[in-house]
Amino acid sequence: MALPPEPLDELLPAARTVVEAEVAAVHDLEPWPPGDKGAPIDGAPPRPSQRATLRVSRVLRGTADQELTVTKPAAGYALHAGVCGPFLVDERGHILGRYGPDTWAIEEIEAALRGTP
Repeated sequence: MALPPEPLDELLPAARTVVEAEVAAVHDLEPWPPGDKGAPIDGAPPRPSQRATLRVSRVLRGTADQELTVTKPAAGYALHAGVCGPFLVDERGHILGRYGPDTWAIEEIEAALRGTP
């Protein structure tokens, strides 16, 4: 069973940049494990870290160019071109959130940034 997302109020302070974006390209950093063998990461089969180029449509916090290169840490999800959603990115350029852009709804992030429940 998959683990629930981390509470947004715990990770939002670490997000230097918050953008709404689409994954334009993915550049795998590590080889994919054969099948789904290996120790689960966060309750899901392991997926290696990846570098991704995001096409930014809106900046909610911080600054970002129209394209932003980020790193997806090893996690129970994988990125692929065409994935859209909100991305929280820390000062190292790492995507935050157990499930990347599927961790929280954009409306939830906007409300948290406004300081409203």
